[in-house]
Amino acid sequence: MDQLERVRLILLEEFVKAQARNPNYSMRAYAKKIGIAQSAVSEILSGKRRITRKSAQRILVGLDKDQNEVEELINSNASGGTQKYSRIEIDTFQVISDWYHFAILSLAETKDFQSSASWIANRLGISERTAETAIETLLRLKMLAKDSQGHLLTTNQQFEVSPHGASTAIRKANSQNIELITAAHDLPVSHRDFTAITLCFDPDQMDQARNMIRNFRRDFNKVMESGKKKEVYKLCVQLFPLTKEVAHA
Repeated sequence: MDQLERVRLILLEEFVKAQARNPNYSMRAYAKKIGIAQSAVSEILSGKRRITRKSAQRILVGLDKDQNEVEELINSNASGGTQKYSRIEIDTFQVISDWYHFAILSLAETKDFQSSASWIANRLGISERTAETAIETLLRLKMLAKDSQGHLLTTNQQFEVSPHGASTAIRKANSQNIELITAAHDLPVSHRDFTAITLCFDPDQMDQARNMIRNFRRDFNKVMESGKKKEVYKLCVQLFPLTKEVAHA
């Protein structure tokens, strides 16, 4: 991730924190605090506008960042470049469409992770045999790795399934997500967040909606995984029509 992309994520993270403290906190008030036009802040957060070094410095100063931190963020040469997402083709996804495969990949990033199938099974609430089979599959697909001592390691890759298509594997994964959401209703409210909105828009904008949701998922992932990794969560965002198309004579 380059340093200017890091500034965009800081801008996003600070806005999320401000809204958590005050749900009525608006983008307009946020832009005024920073000293940048509201339209510019909105376009930067959505990824439609690239941050220049000059605007990055203005943003960081507006967020009351220490001058040393400002210089470090703007001038440092962050390694690794912008994070890439590895595309999983449908044929491969058929093999790993069960939810626990991706949960194991995320679990491997936690500080207290243990490589034993029994420990993984206990943490995810699956059978030990299921955990063993999933580990073997992830290793074969090079989505997990092992060190010289045989300990499981994350490859630090981010994966996305090829878009579109109504394959059996995708339908199965969606069904499992619904089951997981239903089961999560029994969790304390402090451990979950279920919200929904109902809105009306032109179905011709569906591609734009998909892109916005994808960008949100990626930004959410970057911000939330920048802190301590203790537990594995699943974020589900569903967008679907409630109305039926009217047949025209």
